[in-house]
Order: sequence, then structure tokens, then C-alpha cells
Amino acid sequence: MTSEFNQRLHNESLGASTDDKLANEQRIKGGDSEQESRSDGQSRDQIVIGSSPSLPSTSHVIPAFAGPGELANSDLRSRMGDAIHAWLLRSPSLQTRDCYTRDLQSFFRYADIPRDCPDHLVNIRPTHVAAYRDHLREKGLGNAAIVRKLTVLRSLFSYLTTYGYTGANPAHSKFVDAPKVSRDGKTVGLSPADCRRILEAPDLTTPAGVRDRAILTVLAYSACRVGELSRLKVKDYREHAGHKILEVQGKGGKERRIPLHAEAFECIETWLDSAGLREDLTGPLFRGTLSARGKGRDGFVRSHLSRRAVQALVKTYVRLLGLDSAVTVHSFRVTALTTARERGADIIDIQDFAGHSDPRTTLAYIRSRDRLSKSPAYVIRY
Repeated sequence: MTSEFNQRLHNESLGASTDDKLANEQRIKGGDSEQESRSDGQSRDQIVIGSSPSLPSTSHVIPAFAGPGELANSDLRSRMGDAIHAWLLRSPSLQTRDCYTRDLQSFFRYADIPRDCPDHLVNIRPTHVAAYRDHLREKGLGNAAIVRKLTVLRSLFSYLTTYGYTGANPAHSKFVDAPKVSRDGKTVGLSPADCRRILEAPDLTTPAGVRDRAILTVLAYSACRVGELSRLKVKDYREHAGHKILEVQGKGGKERRIPLHAEAFECIETWLDSAGLREDLTGPLFRGTLSARGKGRDGFVRSHLSRRAVQALVKTYVRLLGLDSAVTVHSFRVTALTTARERGADIIDIQDFAGHSDPRTTLAYIRSRDRLSKSPAYVIRY
């Protein structure tokens, strides 16, 4: 197959060759079936999906766009690959497609599905998905990560149903319970005092320090995600209806306009002038230095500062100031949304500001109840 999905799967080997895989696969047996121990402690009958002869009748699997009549197993394989490819293309975000592909590859590896045999997905049962969930927990993954991986499987099988696959969705919540995820987020927020300290930490006598100050103020005042910040271009900073704004492309390719606090756009203005970037409209807004020692005095490269570079930048200032080591670049998003709520902003406005599709997600960012100084313990009197 030549689909994007199969090209991606070939980039990461999911095991041995197809012929070797088919030769070693076993069918699932009910009751007290034989079990072969695996190096990861999982029994063979929990995870082996089965070989091609056990596939259901092809006339009842992928009828969409196929026309009347039955499909040969080889055609079914191609149709399933096309369906998965179409599922990936639903999202305009390359980052989302990459994440979905990685999570699907993870399941393929666990379930011993050869990389070029996506048609074996028709043999997946709820017991396989439940065993995968338990396997992820044993590996030490957190509940949120497990839920995300199960959600990807559920989304795929739901799409296959729409595409024409008549089997049930084996990852449906009625078949497999996902672990509970607390609505209280775990990301550490900053106090207003600590946020002010970190904003003033960069050395403004160096071009890199001017850039860092602009980056930190944008994070603190816009609540944008690190990926959104790293993708910004010079032209994304502009004026609209009397407001200085950033045009941000968020999750799933969703675009939104973020009005900027005066301190934030003043720092951006200073950065653009010091680096001479105002005319480079299609270039990246934030970029790396030509050399680490030069600190920007010898110029900057014309490429986007990566997410990891921004994360490392934040960690540098956290260590410099002796702040909580758990503070990350995402802490700025938590801090901005929490502070906005404490200063009286409406939750719906904050939801729009953050680019959330569900207000419950926004509420998970609010850390007001985490401020120990406001605990009821301090108002109890006897």
C-alpha cells in the first residue's frame, strides 16, 4: 500500500517480516487455552490477534466505496489501509496525525499486528483492548496517557464504522473502562511573585536575553501552548481593531486571536527591533542564536525555536532563581488562566482565551484551590 499510514508504519518497524509474522501467529482460543509466556510477562493468548484465515466474511467488513460483491482478503487489506489513511487525514494538524500514528503503532506492536496487515484489526476484541490497557498500566504509564491511547483506538474504530466496517467498536467505553483521570491538573502553577521574578530574570544587555524576555512575557500573558508559541511567525503579531494580537494556530489546526497585555507587546516590539526582524514577515518570530556563546550578538538562525528549546529555556531560569523544579513551560499557561479567574474573568471568556473546546478542561487549569493560604484550615476557630 502507498498510503501515508503505511509509509509511517514502515518508518518504525513493528516486528519481523510479514511472512515470519504470519508463520508464527496463533488464533485466540477460549476457555483454558494454551499460553506461551512472553518476555514482558504477557501470555500469548491475550495478545495474538490471529492470522488471515480467521478473518470474517469480507462482504460484511468494508463495503463503503467498494461497490457490490465480496472483497478478496488482499482487497480488504488495501481498503482497511485506505480507511486508516482517511481517518488520519481528518485532522488538519500534522502534530495530531503524528501523535495518532505513534499511538496506533504502539498498539500494533503490542498486538503483534504486522505493519502492512492493518486488516488484522478486524479481529480485535474488547479483551485485547482491556489487556492493552492493563499492559500500559504495568509499564508505569499515567492514567491520562492510557486514556489518550484508548481514545485513539476508540476514535479509529468509530471512524471505521462510519466508513463501512460493520463490526462493533472493541474499544467502546461500554466494553472497556478507561482509568479515571482527576479533573484537577497536576501541572505546578507559579505565584504572582514568582512569575514576576522569572519575567525579570533575563539579561537585557544581550540580544538573547531580550528574546527570552519576550518569550516569557508571551507565555505569561497569552496562556499559549509551547507548540503554538514555537510556530509563530513575525506576521502573526499584528494590530486588529485597535488591539495588538497574536494569531495562533492551536490544537487540531484551530485558529484564534489572542489580545496582548501591554507588557507583552512592548517586549515583542523591543525584540523585533533589536533583532531586525520587522521586515521578515514570513520568518519565525522566535529563533535560536547562531552560537551559544554569542548570546545573539552574532545573530540568529532563520528557523523556529523548537518546543524543546523553549522548554530548556524555561528550565534554565527556573534553576537560576531556585524555583520549584516541577515548574515547566506549561506552568505559565496554568498561571495565566488561574490569575485571570482570580481577577474576575468569566470562565467562558477564559475558555475562549485558552482555546479549549470544553469548559471542564479550562476548570482543570484553575489552581485557586491549590493555594494553601486560602485553605479553610486557617479560618477554623475553637
